[in-house]
Amino acid sequence: MASKVTPTSLGIFTTKPKFPNYAIPTKRLESFTESSTPWPDASHIDVNELVSAGLVYSGVGDAVRCYHCGGGLKHWEIGDDPMYEHARWFPTCPHIVICKGKDYVEKARLGEQPSISKQKEKVNQSDEQESSISRQETAMEAAAEFGYHMDWIRIAARIYSEREGPNSQFQASDLMSILMEMEDDPSMAINYTAGSGSCCVTEQSQDSPSNGLETDLEALQEENQNLKDKQNCKICLECFADVIFLPCGHIVTCPQCAHANSQCPICRKDILGLVKCQFADFSEKDDDGVYKTSNH
Repeated sequence: MASKVTPTSLGIFTTKPKFPNYAIPTKRLESFTESSTPWPDASHIDVNELVSAGLVYSGVGDAVRCYHCGGGLKHWEIGDDPMYEHARWFPTCPHIVICKGKDYVEKARLGEQPSISKQKEKVNQSDEQESSISRQETAMEAAAEFGYHMDWIRIAARIYSEREGPNSQFQASDLMSILMEMEDDPSMAINYTAGSGSCCVTEQSQDSPSNGLETDLEALQEENQNLKDKQNCKICLECFADVIFLPCGHIVTCPQCAHANSQCPICRKDILGLVKCQFADFSEKDDDGVYKTSNH
């Protein structure tokens, strides 16, 4: 016999937090920083990680409780991940499921630890990327010392990337060579203005018609920022809003702030359930040809 379909099985969460006053991350943080009994200095656990995991300080030792499910955790050890431990011991907590997804919670429930080798690989990749970015920035700064506007230097970097491949690494001499080409043929810069912004060659050329294009660039940057602001959580104003309020369907908050409202701030309708969005990543498919989803 097929199992009964419930809202929770469909990814719809209707339960309310046991401690709604701590539904907002900043309030949970205050429980650690403004408690009459301070969070123990000897603890090796990052307070911000505890807050992200939905945990509130009890004021006793290193004991914490979840604002939503009420589950308690204590006796933290070096290397413990608050989000993982929360999911491991309280796998039905809506805060954890909304923030991390069912797959993460199920693996934690089964005691499956993240692969250390994969973690090291990610760290090495991150270090390599940061080093590469630093070298590129140094090359661009060197070109700027010759009086070239940074906008034109960025266009030169794009041209180099298109010529040599997206993973190519340029040096200052490479940028200088392209910048001199652009001085001889200004139309090269105009062709890239729509994608990377307008510019002027040197300080002496600021009275050129490119000033109008710079105004267009500022307008585009402002429009881009406005679009980003619209996608951000309306409570913390920092994280990506990807939780749907039911039944109104508005997307207003991030997972961390999703349980802080009983009514939708947009239409004032009562919130009867929450659903986490899964945005398709049209730039990447899995092995079965299915578009992947982006987790924010």
